[in-house]
Amino acid sequence: MGLIENLKSYSEGVQISTEKKELFTSFMSKGFPTTKDEEWKYTSLKKIVTKDYNIENTGEIIDSSTVEKYSLGFDNRIIFSDGKLIGSPNIKGVSVNGFSNFGSNTTDSILQLNKALAQNGFTISVDKNTVLESPIEILFFSTTENNFSQYRNLISVGDNTEVKFVERIQALNDSTSMVNNFTQINCAKNTKVEYNKIQNNTPESRLIDTVNVYQEQDSTCEINTLIFGGSFTRNNLNFEQNGSNCESNMNGISILDDNQLADNHTFVDHKSAHCRSNEMYKGVYLGHSKGVFNGKIMVRPDAQKIDAFQSNNNLLLSDNSTIDSKPQLEIYADDVKCSHGCTIGQLDENALFYMRSRGIGIEEAKAVLTYAFASEAIENISVEEVKLLAQKLLAHKLNVDLDFSL
Repeated sequence: MGLIENLKSYSEGVQISTEKKELFTSFMSKGFPTTKDEEWKYTSLKKIVTKDYNIENTGEIIDSSTVEKYSLGFDNRIIFSDGKLIGSPNIKGVSVNGFSNFGSNTTDSILQLNKALAQNGFTISVDKNTVLESPIEILFFSTTENNFSQYRNLISVGDNTEVKFVERIQALNDSTSMVNNFTQINCAKNTKVEYNKIQNNTPESRLIDTVNVYQEQDSTCEINTLIFGGSFTRNNLNFEQNGSNCESNMNGISILDDNQLADNHTFVDHKSAHCRSNEMYKGVYLGHSKGVFNGKIMVRPDAQKIDAFQSNNNLLLSDNSTIDSKPQLEIYADDVKCSHGCTIGQLDENALFYMRSRGIGIEEAKAVLTYAFASEAIENISVEEVKLLAQKLLAHKLNVDLDFSL
């Protein structure tokens, strides 16, 4: 029947509010975005949404060994199995609950679908003046075959607080899966938040992930996105700076092969003066893989003394791989420092020649140079366990000896 018909049938059997019915009606009138939509110009959902998915996930019980296999071993773990919250930590100064029906204004059809029908997710509130030494790890597991899942998550961080998160969405079978995940992060005054997304799912997994960040005065928020696996990945990352001296940092790495696709869309809305944003996305594309990067920086008229930097660098290591990159600046203030850059190329022939002249084989030389190029995007990660995992995944995907490369 296709996903649209499955969703329509599912909506008729669940109890939802009038507001949510209106949102779902709006979604149905628009449907999923197509390549005619500017924000989806380079990425088609046609083949994905025509597949049949199970909307209601019954699933199986997962055991502790499964959790340990995919966890990085942190004490503070939030665990979902087929949408059900099955484990949450007891942390001083932190409240962890399941799904909450929080509001958010959007005209985006995918987010309207999420708001209308999502019934799973987490709600985290961190008290003011709280400093967490250990990250909070969030694990979403799916055991249902051919499933479509939606999560709707809210994180609220109080004044003068420091907290880090590690998120992983993982299917536990090789069937087709699709996830529509939305997370809203509210950063109060003088907060420091780091959110790490490990995206290394099964070959038939599809993910649309949206993170909206709202920052108040003197807050710093960093989002690190690590894409190593999955058939289709779309990351929408939106920052809104609503106070002076905010800092928004984004680091992303995509290492793709076969027929994988990764589309990273970022938007930084500088609405207040004396703020900064730093953005570094790197991509390595092999096989028939495809990458998309669309990064937009907007500086509002009142946002003077802004310092914004954006970089997107890509390596095409196959004649069949492609990348579409579209950096954008929209500036309405006159006292700012803004720059963006994009590079698309292959490995440096002189560097390859130098390494080969030192007795290093051509394939090993390519792998080591590629590793050096890509690793810059993970150097800013402060969670050592995440950085080490990223280095191992990077080395494995590029078939390079980790000890030699380091």
